[in-house]
Amino acid sequence: MKTFIVSVAGLCMAAGAAQASIAFSFADPAGGRQMSNVKDGAGAGIGLMTYDTTAALTFIVDGSDESLGSLTFTNARMELRFEMSPAVTLAGITTAPVAGGFRIYNADTGNDILTGASRDGAYVRIAGTNSILFSTPDGFTYAAGPDLTSWLPSGETLAPDQEAVFTLTDVLVAGGGSMFAAGGVFKDFTANASFSGNSQLVPAPGALALAGIGGVLVARRRR
Repeated sequence: MKTFIVSVAGLCMAAGAAQASIAFSFADPAGGRQMSNVKDGAGAGIGLMTYDTTAALTFIVDGSDESLGSLTFTNARMELRFEMSPAVTLAGITTAPVAGGFRIYNADTGNDILTGASRDGAYVRIAGTNSILFSTPDGFTYAAGPDLTSWLPSGETLAPDQEAVFTLTDVLVAGGGSMFAAGGVFKDFTANASFSGNSQLVPAPGALALAGIGGVLVARRRR
């Protein structure tokens, strides 16, 4: 219990401290609630959260910090699977462990744009707001798909320091009432969701290796 609360604090601190060079986002699309949770869907007491893969997303990649401009995918889709462990409330803040991943892809090409996975994210509810937070210190990782990699500068890739936030709004609980059953178990519900995340750029491992070889060759010539 105490360890998990510290973990959530770390997530929030990481979100505030990161200096993003590449930012990712999509707004909640029209057409109803796309995020759904099924009570006990991933096992006894474990909710299963998924996303409507037919919902068309406008996915934006902002590389302004790297003088790359922006890249917009107007026909993106998302596959998502989060396992939602029972929640606890302390000092008015409700938290729950979240594990799983998501895949954002280009429906026009079928190629991945961005995927994310975490073994220890956090659902956080404060004063009626609901968010799902992921960051690198808690095991979160992005992977750039072909349709993003082709846009990144040659020889560069996404840095290890990364974070992501899903904001849930207009939550509709089946049968009404609280989102939680006895023991903090998530009930069946649907919700709207928006997404934001960020990372930085670093030289890809292959580029670093080539740079190292070049340095060795230069040193030998000087000898």
